[in-house]
Amino acid sequence: MAVSVGNEQKEKSMSDCRIIQLRASNFYGGPERQLHFHARLAQNSDFRITVCSFTENREIPGFVKVIEKDNIPTHTFSVQSAYDFSAVSNLKKYLKDNDIQILCTHDYRTHMIGCLATLGTKTKWIAFSRGWTSENLKIKAFCTLDKVIIRFADRIVAVSEEQKRKLVSLLIPAKKIAVAHNAIDPNFFSRVEKTDLRAKFNLPQDSIICLAGGRFSAEKGQKVLVKAASIALTKNPRLRFLLFGDGPDLPVIRNLINNLGLENKAICPGFEKDLLSCLRGSDILVNPSLSEGLPNIVLEAMAFKIPVVATAVGGVPELIEDGLNGFLAPPKNSINLTEKILKLAEDETLRHKFAQAGYDTIIQKFSFDRQSEKLYSVYRSVLKND
Repeated sequence: MAVSVGNEQKEKSMSDCRIIQLRASNFYGGPERQLHFHARLAQNSDFRITVCSFTENREIPGFVKVIEKDNIPTHTFSVQSAYDFSAVSNLKKYLKDNDIQILCTHDYRTHMIGCLATLGTKTKWIAFSRGWTSENLKIKAFCTLDKVIIRFADRIVAVSEEQKRKLVSLLIPAKKIAVAHNAIDPNFFSRVEKTDLRAKFNLPQDSIICLAGGRFSAEKGQKVLVKAASIALTKNPRLRFLLFGDGPDLPVIRNLINNLGLENKAICPGFEKDLLSCLRGSDILVNPSLSEGLPNIVLEAMAFKIPVVATAVGGVPELIEDGLNGFLAPPKNSINLTEKILKLAEDETLRHKFAQAGYDTIIQKFSFDRQSEKLYSVYRSVLKND
């Protein structure tokens, strides 16, 4: 009888489980969209999710404002700066006061805070691992520290099988790591309005627009893409390249474009808040990264039925089968990238084939329903101490 009562109490503890999804960010991008849609789906489950972040100078993060519009519970912790250690004590108090069973953290900053805040509490800690960057010495140092801290989580969720392999290479037990791929909602993307990029950037009406989007730092591969664009334009002058984003390498890439004489043919407009609308208005997505987790922009392009050329890094080969639903290119190889871009640019039938095949891949393998069921399984496992 005692065992029966114990099991009953354990099952009850998993009913209406309270979960925090903690993300340190100020804008609504791919990872934030993942949190948003998962939290929205979870409203019809036994899991009660609150999305949390940090407020600096009383400014609520932009992605929190977006999520609030869906009546999803949110909470922000007031801090003086990104390095304000009061965040740890404030989070620890919140976990205890609100009987939070699971804390999910989504970046190196929240991994550090979450690791410390859950010490001495009954809250389980799940760390999401999307990959690491090395855009500067400070970020590289934090990511190195993160590789140590993350192993103390009760469970790690990797966004791709490749990311799981990287974690295992750090001697983290494979049984501690679950894989839940990033997901996409095609219904949401069908409502996104298309930007007329030719009008917006004064491009020729017959131009074939290749779009890239991401932070301008070395691992995103913009330098490789510009070199590929320089070669491709000599073969197909209808091509135009739009590289959206901001970051430390933006001036470097703009100088490279000028030095190669690509003005008005390869354009870096900077940060674009309506990137999805621009993506929908493009003809080809090029993702030239040297390192990735599972890039949201590739998922988004496939949901828009935009054909993709992407480097075979991180979880990208789990999305794209070369020659079937897109093209894969080796990283750092501008010649191969050029060849793949030209093949798509010169073959409209192939573009349509990849567009439909990519969309079908999203529907069949990368839905939010599929992702959420996987995450629900992880939550239940952690609560059972499996």
